[in-house]
Amino acid sequence: MRQLVRIIFILAALGGWSSAAVAQNSGDSGREIVLTPYLWGTSISGTSTIGNLPPLDIDASFSDILSNLNFAASLHTEFRFDDWVFVIDPTYISLEMNAELPPGGTLDMEVDIWLVELWAGYRLNDNWEAIGGLRYQDQDISVNTTALPIIIPGVSADWTDWFVGARFTTDLNNKWFMVWRGDVAVAGDSDTSWNTSIFFNRRFGENKALNLGYRYFVDDFDDTGVYHWDVTQDGPVLGFTWVF
Repeated sequence: MRQLVRIIFILAALGGWSSAAVAQNSGDSGREIVLTPYLWGTSISGTSTIGNLPPLDIDASFSDILSNLNFAASLHTEFRFDDWVFVIDPTYISLEMNAELPPGGTLDMEVDIWLVELWAGYRLNDNWEAIGGLRYQDQDISVNTTALPIIIPGVSADWTDWFVGARFTTDLNNKWFMVWRGDVAVAGDSDTSWNTSIFFNRRFGENKALNLGYRYFVDDFDDTGVYHWDVTQDGPVLGFTWVF
């Protein structure tokens, strides 16, 4: 029973894929649109609880999560107007798992996840931007089993956090540049939520860049008696940027 519920949390962990992408900063005033599809190869550790079940320890690698993936799409989009930037960063994930349960039962589980960031930034100088916005998460997990009397509750939970932070960009040479981002939730539904990432990006011409980085994300959300999600997610990030 505990192992089956643990699988639910491993699947839900993939919802943290979003908001790790970075944009190429040209350093010039003007108008730009920046598109970055990306993938975060996250591992996860922490604890979580569904309903009144005992808290469960979570320890899942990226391969554990990927093996149950149906569909995933992530796209970081920036709209730049002179010193201002406005960002939309949605991720949608669909997962499905089928398993046999003793004695002769079956388990069918579907997971739908949205993680959306909306934020704005203001360029303070050639290197630094002040940023602030919201991070919305929605996790819907449905479970059907024929192995009565085993009952595994489903989950439908969503939460929003408001964060502030900064982004730092600097050229390393004429081909490579570094981007660091950090933010912390200052209001919202999570008890604690903070995020940091660092990228080393390789330019291809003036409007393309390969993004190679690492992200560390901590989130502690507690809807008492319904859903508790206290996890750390970290891992490498791969993306590619186009600037228009």
